[in-house]
Amino acid sequence: MFKGLLLLSFLLANTASLTAISPQPTPTIQVGAWGDDASRNNFGVKTMILTHTYDAFPDTLDYFWVGDYLNNGAFIQFGYSLQIGTTCLSGADIRGQVDCLGSTEIIFGSDARWEWQYWPNRQSSDFYFQIGPEGSAGVNDTWHAYGIDIGPSRTYEFLLDGQVVADSNFTGSRSSNPVLAIAERSPAISNDSYPLGPVAFRGLAYFDGNSWRESDDLVTIDNCGTGTSCPIDTYGSSSLGENSFVTGSNIMGPTDGTLLWARSYVPLDVNVHPGARFYITSVSGTNAYNSSANVYLPKNMLAYISLVDTSTNTPGILGLIGAQDHFDGWEGAAVSNNRVVPILMDTGNSIRADWTTDMTVPLLLLSVFAAILIVAAGMSFLRWRK
Repeated sequence: MFKGLLLLSFLLANTASLTAISPQPTPTIQVGAWGDDASRNNFGVKTMILTHTYDAFPDTLDYFWVGDYLNNGAFIQFGYSLQIGTTCLSGADIRGQVDCLGSTEIIFGSDARWEWQYWPNRQSSDFYFQIGPEGSAGVNDTWHAYGIDIGPSRTYEFLLDGQVVADSNFTGSRSSNPVLAIAERSPAISNDSYPLGPVAFRGLAYFDGNSWRESDDLVTIDNCGTGTSCPIDTYGSSSLGENSFVTGSNIMGPTDGTLLWARSYVPLDVNVHPGARFYITSVSGTNAYNSSANVYLPKNMLAYISLVDTSTNTPGILGLIGAQDHFDGWEGAAVSNNRVVPILMDTGNSIRADWTTDMTVPLLLLSVFAAILIVAAGMSFLRWRK
């Protein structure tokens, strides 16, 4: 039982939601969704965001964006923001001090502007940013496409409705995690008079190095970037149908890490061993099985198969006389000697556990039995001679 609990804890840790979405120095409210696991290692991301203008809460940033964790340790995001006050439009925030490299403007609370941010080290609070001109995110209730791409110079470009509106000197990198689409408030201030959004997203997509692909799944995010407790009980996300959702204040949706939408499901066939226990963990949850299983899981999401029993009795007569089968590895959709293996469910998959039979006990019993027979035969021969 203890072994099973350890494995379950490992699996939950490996399939947990993204609890630190962007590396903010203060607690932030962040709600939205991440895309399918096939979007890991992407070279670019994009989504449509419905501009919703309203009076922003003073001294806060309401930010609606698409973004990526990067393999080089950085974090990147692009979308539109709402904020109030005199604001630098381009520069760097280093250790809490803004180094303004561009002009400064007074921004009014309902002025929706595009904004990108790049965090060279997501473990640090330092970041670079640029904010667009007045009204650059469009008027209220209009859809706009936001994209992050790697340009000809191998540095990041930021595209609004297919046109490059800004570029950077930051070298492009593969992502390390699935694509993200988030509504964020920084710092985490909850006020019924100043709701966050709500804002709708649709068409979450990523560039896999060859072509743009839409995400096949959406998984809820409902937490704070620093892992600190935040007033998120009145925030959530709700599916609007195919690859689309609405997120923000007064949206009562599923809890953090829950599958929000899936385009399709594909089969996974697992064949282990008669009597051997194992788990299958995915975004749909964790379930225990015995011997074998055939389940349907969301396409392009990861599934973790975890073997609990690595030694078990050999089936049949050999098992009755002490033969043991020992786990030797997996073959099929994953080839590994580890007890826990991940499988990307990009199609229907099957996996089988291989076993090696240990005949030590049966051979020992056979040797003892043979010795007894030899002794008995010898004794019978001696009696016959007399």
